[in-house]
Amino acid sequence: MPVTAAALPSAPAPAIAISAGSPQISKVPLPATAPIPASAVISGPSAGTAGVSPSIFQPGTSLTLHDRFILEAHTTFGPSAFAVPSAEAAWTMADPPSHYPHEWSDGAGAFGRNYGAEFARHTTGGVTHFATAAILHEDPRYFPSASTNYAARFLHSLAFTLVDRSDSGRTTLAVSNLAGSTAAGFIGMAIYPDGFNDATHAWQHAALEVSSFAAHNVVAEFSPEISHILRKLHFSDRIADSFLPADRRTTAP
Repeated sequence: MPVTAAALPSAPAPAIAISAGSPQISKVPLPATAPIPASAVISGPSAGTAGVSPSIFQPGTSLTLHDRFILEAHTTFGPSAFAVPSAEAAWTMADPPSHYPHEWSDGAGAFGRNYGAEFARHTTGGVTHFATAAILHEDPRYFPSASTNYAARFLHSLAFTLVDRSDSGRTTLAVSNLAGSTAAGFIGMAIYPDGFNDATHAWQHAALEVSSFAAHNVVAEFSPEISHILRKLHFSDRIADSFLPADRRTTAP
């Protein structure tokens, strides 16, 4: 009796399918419990918070425009985005520059003006950074150093302020950081009082914004140590975890 194809049992389908020429698994999602590699890319102290897919922290993953927007939003509009301008406004009022107007140096109204100016400066820098990185295909994520030497890690975090990576993984000039800093500096010409809204002050504010990008990288590089110290000081796990990338957290976002 001839055996027909219909009579043969169906061959079991492969559990996973590998795309030809691609290192990634096609259409097969990772299990929910699969850990993200410890070498995952760090976006900053707010990395891994609610609304951010853990996959965007994996090295080598491509970013959509939506991914870029989420990463920038958590940096530009995260908790630090409101705390830092407050600290800067308080510092300015505690030690105002020479000839600083009274309405900018005394009282609640002065605090509000200084806070608004600092918030506008940082927000302008962040939005410009986001747009420039998207247009020039720069990867906005921070890649931590592979070294275990503290000095080498510190120098790496500072260097990453001026030299970062492209979407393809190549080293490139961090034009987005420089553009964001310049925009942040010159937006002040429309905000700060007379005598403090000229080009000289604009470049000074731009330099401050570059230093804020550098500080962001330093915090991202040493986030494991910062989290450990906070735990030693008996801060809550949620606060300590807020400095860690998503794969190293012990608490839910």
